[in-house]
Formats: sequence, structure tokens, C-alpha cells
Amino acid sequence: MARGQAKRGEHRWSREERLEMLRSCQLFAAWPAARLADLAAIARAGHYPRGTEIYPRDPRRREAFVVVSGGIEISRVSAAGKKFVLGLAGPRDVVGLVRLLDRQPIHFAYRAHADSILLHLPADALIAILDAEPALWRDIALFMCARQGDSLRLLNDQQLGSLEQRMAATLVGLARIHGIAGEDGTELGLRLPQEQLGAMLGVTRQSVNRLLRGFEEAGLIATDYNRITIRDPLALDAIAAAGD
Repeated sequence: MARGQAKRGEHRWSREERLEMLRSCQLFAAWPAARLADLAAIARAGHYPRGTEIYPRDPRRREAFVVVSGGIEISRVSAAGKKFVLGLAGPRDVVGLVRLLDRQPIHFAYRAHADSILLHLPADALIAILDAEPALWRDIALFMCARQGDSLRLLNDQQLGSLEQRMAATLVGLARIHGIAGEDGTELGLRLPQEQLGAMLGVTRQSVNRLLRGFEEAGLIATDYNRITIRDPLALDAIAAAGD
């Protein structure tokens, strides 16, 4: 889909390609054609190899971005070296809209956890588009409220209940946000190394491996090279709800 590489980390995409991707995002799907064209005009594509930090030299850069392919980890590392993963973003997710706020401090890092292509949306240019058609701010507000609800549920589920309940709740939450329906169940549309799940739950890789193996033996999930498919969502829901 990309048309080649202008320089390291950047791709040249045609207007039609940018429009196609933006239109496929839930947030922008219903936008008027003129505003969507304006959005495509300000979008800049960038390629990030696995492990690359998105804003290494400018962590407070005021940009949102759309994940075209790959995936992004949103995390923070403490002074003691302990890592906390706030969330994961996959294809067609819109990330970083909080950066539309001029003075909002951003303490989390964004890092590619797979080879990824992003469409960057500079905050000032995006705000100008929204101001030109203020009704679109409602879409932003509703989107942010939904994401806030997801984050609060995920944080609550990660902190309360047994480790089994927290793992079940985390998988259910990720499936709700990133799930892709298939013949064998709902596949999480993200590459999920066990180390990453451990960072989300605050446990070791060995604990994650033991839990996933138990869920798989019970027929609740299927795993295949850092991919997880939810095969029995009702049973996972029941395990997660036992901690409420």
C-alpha cells in the first residue's frame, strides 16, 4: 500500500490511500467528505520498526496518530525499572487524542511492539479542522469517553481479584477493543508477547504462561505464536466477574 520510502522512517502515500485508511477508522467513518479530505491532507505516514519509541526526542509533541499496521504499546517505566503497560493499540486505532490539550502533561511512552506504520495528525491542524465544523468535536468527546471507560474498567480489573480473574478480565477487555471475529472465535488483533501481558498485570512471564496454558487446556482460548483467540468468551466473562 505504501509507495516507497522518502527517507528512513517515512513513507509517501497517495491522497487516496490516506483517505481509505482514515475512512476505515470508526472515529472518522461518518465525517463529511470535505473534512475527511482535509484530514488526509494533514496526515503524514511514518514507519517504525519493532521496539522503536514514537517520540524519543520530543515526548510532549502534540500529535495524534492512526495505527495503519502493527501495534503500539502505551507504557511507563519507573525509576526502579518496573514497567507498567497502560494499553495496546492495533490497526485502525486512533491514539493520543489527549495531546489536543495544549497544557496536558504526557508521561507515558508510545513504542512499536511490532513493525508498525502510523498516520500522524498534528494537533494544531486537527483542531483547525474540528473548529471548522464544531459538530465533529462531539465525535471526539464520545470517543474519548468510551476510551476512558475502557481504561477504567481495565485498571479496575487488573488491580482487584485473583490473578486468574485479572487475566480473564484483561483478555475480555482487549477482545472488546481489538477483537476480530473469526470462524474459531474472536482473535485479538494484536501481537501479545507474554512479557507484555505480564507488564499489564504486574506479574512474571512464567505466571502468564501458566495461566494461558490453563485457559487453553480448558478450551477457553487458543494460542499461536503470540496470538490469542478467545474461544469461550462467556466462560472468561464468568471468571472475570467472580472478582466483582
